[in-house]
Amino acid sequence: MNYEGIICCDSDSEEPCGKDIPLKGMEPITSCGPPDISRPFQGTPKLQSSTMGSAKLAMPPRRANENFLEAYEVILILDDREKFGSRSRKVADNICSLSHFAVDVRQLPVGDGIWIARHKEDHTEYVLDFIVERKEVMDLDGSIEDNRYRDQKLRMKKCGLRKLIYLVEGDLNRAPKRVKTACFTTEILDGFDVQRTTGFADTQKRYVDLTRSVIAYYDASFSIVGKASPVCPTYDDFKRKCYDLKKKTVSDIFGCQLMQVPQVTEEAAQAVVELYPTPLLLAKAYSILGGDTSAQEKMLKKKNEMVNAGASRNIFHLIWGDG
Repeated sequence: MNYEGIICCDSDSEEPCGKDIPLKGMEPITSCGPPDISRPFQGTPKLQSSTMGSAKLAMPPRRANENFLEAYEVILILDDREKFGSRSRKVADNICSLSHFAVDVRQLPVGDGIWIARHKEDHTEYVLDFIVERKEVMDLDGSIEDNRYRDQKLRMKKCGLRKLIYLVEGDLNRAPKRVKTACFTTEILDGFDVQRTTGFADTQKRYVDLTRSVIAYYDASFSIVGKASPVCPTYDDFKRKCYDLKKKTVSDIFGCQLMQVPQVTEEAAQAVVELYPTPLLLAKAYSILGGDTSAQEKMLKKKNEMVNAGASRNIFHLIWGDG
């Protein structure tokens, strides 16, 4: 089997349909009978490896000689809150009808889509090492303006999953320049796999292709990875960890404040916070330069090329100057 595609694999492999057993505390999942194994997976951009580097992806626990697809059922979990709104259950049904994968709708603590592997005997759910944040183009523009964009990315980067996918839906050619810049930043600087879809229907198909590739990856890797591979968290443990991420650090707040300063881009704010995680540390750096205002205004620009002269000057006057 040749593994190239969304994940590093191009696979016809699909999940065999398990029994339609309701998840504890949840409404029954959408199950559509035997999966379609005749349609090859095609046309979806390859996932980037930058989010995981050389690290191995986490695997669910394996008992002796277990085969992944015999032991686990993979379920796509979609967030029920905002992006699809009241259509969430219908979207789940549509994806299921396109693929015959199991799909569920729940309130996720982070992201818009994850995949879980549910053991067919004890029904324990493990979160696989992939997560999707979906943004419609105009929603992405709005989230940049009110800083939800940065906060959501931070939570995803801290959630513990290695493969971070940012799915942008709509026509980027008609989007403001800052949206295109955000896509570039998210991929190049933050290490996300940025994928694009033309619209709502295309997004549903993309979820199908992603699910097919997640299953193919684990089916191929489950029995050959060593014991050193990290273990997937249970769904309950994942939720507990992610809810704790909502507690903002001083550095998180400082970064958001910097992005309100004229000429300070997200990249510049991130560069400053990496150099000086708190306003106090930045103020101390300015104080070392004494009363040399010119040197103070240029300090951040000299420290990092991501900070232009105007941003460097404006940040100095925010922290130290009289404005």
